[in-house]
Amino acid sequence: MDVVRRAVAAVEARAPRVSLVLKADLRPGVTDGLTSKVETVERHLAP
Repeated sequence: MDVVRRAVAAVEARAPRVSLVLKADLRPGVTDGLTSKVETVERHLAP
């Protein structure tokens, strides 16, 4: 959560209002899921 706190502080320094929505999908046994999802999307978008 430190990265979220630092990101909010960075925006807060430049904007009068900060809106944050955080969603997490944590599943046991799944590692590096985000990288896998990005690779799948890139594969589908490839010509």
